[in-house]
Amino acid sequence: MDREAEKNKYRMALFFTWDVSLALWQETGLLQREVRIYEELRDKGVEIVFLTWGGAEDVEIAKTLAGIEVVPLYNYLPRPDNKVLRAFCSLLVPWKLRDVLKGCDIYKTNQMWGGWCAAISKIIFRKKMIARCGYELYVFTMKQGHGFLRSFFVSMISWFTYNTADHICVGTVSDARDVVKYFKMPKAKISIHPNWIETSVFVPKDVPKKENSILYVGRLNKQKNLRQLIKAVAGTPWELDIVGEGELREELEKTAKDLGANVNFLGSVPNDQLPDIYNAYPVFVLPSHYEGNPKTLLEAMSCGCAVLGSRVSGIETIIEPGVSGALCGTKAASIREGLENLMGKPALRERLGEGARQQILQKHTLDNLVRRELALYDSLMEGR
Repeated sequence: MDREAEKNKYRMALFFTWDVSLALWQETGLLQREVRIYEELRDKGVEIVFLTWGGAEDVEIAKTLAGIEVVPLYNYLPRPDNKVLRAFCSLLVPWKLRDVLKGCDIYKTNQMWGGWCAAISKIIFRKKMIARCGYELYVFTMKQGHGFLRSFFVSMISWFTYNTADHICVGTVSDARDVVKYFKMPKAKISIHPNWIETSVFVPKDVPKKENSILYVGRLNKQKNLRQLIKAVAGTPWELDIVGEGELREELEKTAKDLGANVNFLGSVPNDQLPDIYNAYPVFVLPSHYEGNPKTLLEAMSCGCAVLGSRVSGIETIIEPGVSGALCGTKAASIREGLENLMGKPALRERLGEGARQQILQKHTLDNLVRRELALYDSLMEGR
């Protein structure tokens, strides 16, 4: 092991998002993407432990993750069918996994859901803790229009997790502001760790384009505003290809049929196949009502796509209009206007795609995030 790896020889336990397993990551095509940063940290000398909400199936998948220890909770407990009972089971994590947790230096949450497990473990075993959030859960809960009880519960688990953590990592400046605003956390306790892109994989490729086609990649839910996107392409010569799954698929299929829109629902695609898909389209669109730090947008930009995104939190902080993409409103008419501008101007698309690629290389590489992570670990463990 080289001197750099020796310096970074910490043991870090990643608490998976509650109710999420390695098997689910694999099923949804996210396994390779989600594991990649931890493989890099492992190669830098950090010992990685995944604490998952899986069972025997996670043990099998773990065999493909050389050098990463996987500890599935439901190898130690029966998995209840009832979701409420599974939530109560989460409180047993510090006891059931105590031998593993005692041997770790740093605890880290993957998202806010399940963060209470890391926080309780920190209080019991007095280890360092990082609260990592790809998006600010309480703000998302309010935007989704949930009732008082759910919002109150989310605010309580968020407050507990943020307060217990030694440091908080969020994806955007707006998320950091929200953590300060709603939870009164000191700014010095928060740092920005935006989503990373493996820029050697998500690269521009000289391949034939589906010139009359538009691409969307992501979940099929209310947040993503896909009904308005389908309305925007209805009655045009454009074809819309939708990659992803979600609870609104049947409803959106009916909407497309009723409007006579030319829409193809392609289902989930493994992450390692996405670079070829992004490169096959002249325009990528993300018309969401709100976002955190959307990975699919960053991936498309890394591939040199001309991107169109809605002018909302989490997107407008990424796309620089006229330089790395274009912005539009969330209504069908505005989305259509933005698409018309891009679809009809190949030279503009090429220029925006080049600008998007350069922006990703400057701000969102895997190497950049690994350096930030290691610097944070060093800071937390200083003087141990």
